[in-house]
Amino acid sequence: MLKAIKIIALFIIKYLGGFWLARKLNKGNTCVLCYHGFAYDDEYLFRPKLFMRPESFKKRLAWLQDSPYKIVSLSEAVNNQHNGNLVVLTMDDGWAGTKELVGDTLAEHNFPLMLYVTSYYVQKQGAVINVALAYILWKSAGKTLVIDEPILSITKEYVISAENTVSIVTELCQLIDGVASFSVRQRVLLDIAKQLQVNLHSNGQLMFRSLNTEELTALQQSNVDIQLHTHRHCSPQNEQEFKLEVSQNIDYLQQLELINTLQHFCYPSGEYYLPQLPWLKECGVVTATTVSSGMLTSDTDRLQIPRFLDGADVHQIEFEAELCGLSSAIRKLASFK
Repeated sequence: MLKAIKIIALFIIKYLGGFWLARKLNKGNTCVLCYHGFAYDDEYLFRPKLFMRPESFKKRLAWLQDSPYKIVSLSEAVNNQHNGNLVVLTMDDGWAGTKELVGDTLAEHNFPLMLYVTSYYVQKQGAVINVALAYILWKSAGKTLVIDEPILSITKEYVISAENTVSIVTELCQLIDGVASFSVRQRVLLDIAKQLQVNLHSNGQLMFRSLNTEELTALQQSNVDIQLHTHRHCSPQNEQEFKLEVSQNIDYLQQLELINTLQHFCYPSGEYYLPQLPWLKECGVVTATTVSSGMLTSDTDRLQIPRFLDGADVHQIEFEAELCGLSSAIRKLASFK
């Protein structure tokens, strides 16, 4: 109900010229958009901020093509080379659907896009276990899962519900992560999917996998700039461990035939701590993006760049309100109370 009221209010504000005024006031500022993966099936219902329908993404880019906004690279926006209304496209993680499902859309528009890649699953090539497992259980509410797996040292029965899914995923992931062999961990995951009768394949391809090296290399031909997102998608608070994550990410991605220098970073899941900022500088990083909403301005800390997380649950009018800066202004006013 509240969302419906918000949407109606935004339509009225737009009709009265509020979006036009916001664009005027925000000239020279940038809305940095954040995307993640794309849905082969119903993943957009499972996690709408993580998986968007390919057709929705295609409509977004088509709208941007004809919009009053200039699509620029993050480097251009940071260097403030324009005084218009700017938009930057970024994408996190490196899900395979980026090539399989929206590769043609990216090639058609050829907008500059920064793709932050977690390299562990690029290297290993299997389903990302915590996300795939959460999806399996999400589809299995009301079913019973029996775990009788010697390698996990557990025999247990779970009656799956919407209320206990998170706790089951957490418990099982801790057990699975304790298995040394990657192939065995994948086998355990697929056994759970088979028992609960959830298909993790689409058109013969494994779902919830990362792009492989060939796909990453090919995406660069569509103006995609491959950049850093740690090796294992984590954000350690220990300096040595954090720098190791970044350096392993750099070392792996440098094996690809990269067009651009690796100097841009995205905090995994938006998790970051102020002591990490100088550590990033020591690793050669010049920009880092968060998932905090807001506009990129000339005063923004280049290692704490805000972004708007677009997704399947975002209405077009909400999307436009973010681009023009109106939503950011409303949030600032609300924070003064």
